[in-house]
Amino acid sequence: MNILLAIGLLLIIGYSLGFLADKVGLPRIIGYIATGILFSPHTFSFLEAGMVTKTEPLIDVSLAFIAFEVGGSLKWSKLKNYGSTLSRILLLESLTPFLLVLVLLGSAGFLFSELFSLSSQWVVVLALLIAPLASPTDPSATIAVMHQYNAKGDVSDTIMEVAALDDAMGVFLFSISVTVAAIVAGNSDASIGDSLFHALYKILGAIITGGILGWLTGLISKFFNIESEGQWIVLLSAFIILTFGISTLLGLDELLAAMAAGAFIANFNKQSKFLFKIIERYTEDLIFLFFFILSGLHLDITAIPAAAFLIAVFVVLRISGKYFGSRVGAAWANAPKNIRKYTAGGLIPQGGIVIGLALLISKNPDFSQISDTLLAVVMGSAIFHEIIGPLTAVRALKKAGETNAENSE
Repeated sequence: MNILLAIGLLLIIGYSLGFLADKVGLPRIIGYIATGILFSPHTFSFLEAGMVTKTEPLIDVSLAFIAFEVGGSLKWSKLKNYGSTLSRILLLESLTPFLLVLVLLGSAGFLFSELFSLSSQWVVVLALLIAPLASPTDPSATIAVMHQYNAKGDVSDTIMEVAALDDAMGVFLFSISVTVAAIVAGNSDASIGDSLFHALYKILGAIITGGILGWLTGLISKFFNIESEGQWIVLLSAFIILTFGISTLLGLDELLAAMAAGAFIANFNKQSKFLFKIIERYTEDLIFLFFFILSGLHLDITAIPAAAFLIAVFVVLRISGKYFGSRVGAAWANAPKNIRKYTAGGLIPQGGIVIGLALLISKNPDFSQISDTLLAVVMGSAIFHEIIGPLTAVRALKKAGETNAENSE
């Protein structure tokens, strides 16, 4: 089977299974991921491993678009309106699960390493790599619930803002954690000072590069007098992919650069609302279809049973951190009672960018010893979160009194 035939079949089957998943009340991405798993070389061997490797550039392109859209949510005027309430909830609901996973899983590596089939050193590395993946929320499932029930109110608004912003927090924590993990794994000969400098170079360089390319996007659009949606799609796609490619060439954090480009356009381009609507309308469905199918292709499902304990630990610590962190953050900000009690229910779904970050780790030779385990934990927990997440969101919004019963029928 040639690569184009394979991709065409995957798109058709993935879309069909996503449609069926939606009809039975599940998120569409469950159908997309299931398609990838079914065709994975690790499952029924419909595709060869070499062919799956050839799809990695498509994953990078998909990740670039996803990170760009995440950056587009970082609009200063919006952040300013929510003030300290949003910032305090965001800080604690993203840092609490990160710290719980890092500290408890890392400590368990020293105390009970026999439970993990890994050395203490590699359990700590795993904790460093998986901890930042506990922070982000996948807002797509919550958005679907809100649209279905026509949910409106303070809790709904808070959930959406926090869910959009904690992806950015997750990418930032991820960038730092990967550098530290390489040192712990013993695959970095650099000193702590050199490693910190390298981390700052990757992060600050990515932000500057993304900002420059975001600025150039607007400059070139004026030079060519771009007005139509078709022209904008070409220009935006080119610069999103270019941002990722230049960052790879310079050894910068590619996702952070794409996010910075999106944030620059969202804050400094007068047409930003129009531009992000174009991205959403014309590329989002295809990008997510590609991304989740290809993510499923890379999943070694045979590793999930062996990682069941780690999956359970990660899920429990993440959900506990989300609930505790959001409640304490809301209380710290003196937020209304409903926000304190029900915001966490909409922050459970996880997928999207988390799977992408895990795939980036799996391609890093420094972490080859644990990449299969990490992918299994992330994919297994993502499937669980994407199924249970919409249910917790519905319950939270109903308890908050923000659903319209007539529109849910």
